[in-house]
Amino acid sequence: MKYVIVGNSAAAVGCINGIRKKDKESEIVVITYETEGCYSKPLIADILIDLPLEKLMYKEKSFYEKNNVKLMLGTRAEKINPEKKEIILDSGVVENYDKLLISTGAIPFVPPIEGSDKKGVFTFTELGKAKAAKEYIKNNGVENVVIIGSGFIGLEVAYFLRKKGLNVSVVELLDKVLGKALDNRGSQIVETIMRDKGINFFFKNTVEEIIGEERVEAVRLQSGTVLKAEAVIIAIGVRPNTQLAETAGIKVDGGIDTNLLMETSCPDIYAAGDCVVNIDIIDGKKKNLPLFPLAYEQGFVAGLNMTGEKTEYLGGLPLNSLKFLEETPVLNAGIVEAPDSTYEVIINDQFERRGYYRKAIIKDDRLVGFVAVGEIDRVGILTGIIRQKLDVSSFKHKLADIDFGLVHLPKSWREKRIQQDKTGYKSWRPE
Repeated sequence: MKYVIVGNSAAAVGCINGIRKKDKESEIVVITYETEGCYSKPLIADILIDLPLEKLMYKEKSFYEKNNVKLMLGTRAEKINPEKKEIILDSGVVENYDKLLISTGAIPFVPPIEGSDKKGVFTFTELGKAKAAKEYIKNNGVENVVIIGSGFIGLEVAYFLRKKGLNVSVVELLDKVLGKALDNRGSQIVETIMRDKGINFFFKNTVEEIIGEERVEAVRLQSGTVLKAEAVIIAIGVRPNTQLAETAGIKVDGGIDTNLLMETSCPDIYAAGDCVVNIDIIDGKKKNLPLFPLAYEQGFVAGLNMTGEKTEYLGGLPLNSLKFLEETPVLNAGIVEAPDSTYEVIINDQFERRGYYRKAIIKDDRLVGFVAVGEIDRVGILTGIIRQKLDVSSFKHKLADIDFGLVHLPKSWREKRIQQDKTGYKSWRPE
């Protein structure tokens, strides 16, 4: 058997572990156009505050050597021929496979902006491009940076650049930060914290033109406002990288479509990670959930099934955190705003007095989402309750309390259920 993996991030690592759990000998080849090795994408922005590169790496070279994996860095897979089970590389070399995993991740969404081809314009979703942005800012006397987008990447980059002493302005089309990821109150708290750090925000606005001869000198907003800037970071969001799958005739619907075995519509081709759509455990619908831990889990399931196992992926839980706000951590999971009046919302807002804000969202006596700001201890219990779809009717009034813990659960759950995650992800992880 010959296994080939296109991509080299969390899903690829999960796949390698899944394969090697059942098949210790067969050939594994990993193909990636990146040259940096396997790094932790959630930590990319940390290079702005000089995080050592070795701490950014997710898996060292020894991981591939130990698992007898051939790693092809700086090599792009150009085309898949499913009939011949071949991958054509950018070098012209043809790589054959018996089982193939597509884990091509996501690519940044870059809208058409006049002047976006000027020097000093960057995206920030790959290590190589993030390093290029850092070097440009350092070596070109950059004092003013405009960031387009106030999602997780945009806010983290803004925070770290401000920490380095730069003047930072964030331009956002919506009327709040983290518009699709956090509830209104949580967004308000995060915005206030960042404004207090000296970061400027321009909401309900967008960049229409990047001004300058060859290099960025300023940006003109839709409102007509002109902001001085020597660098621009585009951080509007990402979309699944499906081009390789589409040209191979694989079904794509908002992302590469996979079943619960992580199989695509083409025999012997699997997909995992940010490039796919798969089950959201909150509503059971297929979605694109570009999250590092979910990519690993999907890759692991795919790897098992590529060896002949029949292990179903049990779905992922949308979960996000603002790790860089050290004084006021933010974590949320599942639904953060009640869609209609059939949902019950429990709020414990003590942020102004005691520095924390908690919110629980309940549907049919099941916890379907929460927001935790300032105090995030024991939130792992809440995610376990969501995953297992436990009836919370007897203790739901306690869900938004900062002292909520196992002691508030029925004894039978503490002993049997809450400690045994139905999804089994922990038991899937290798020793």
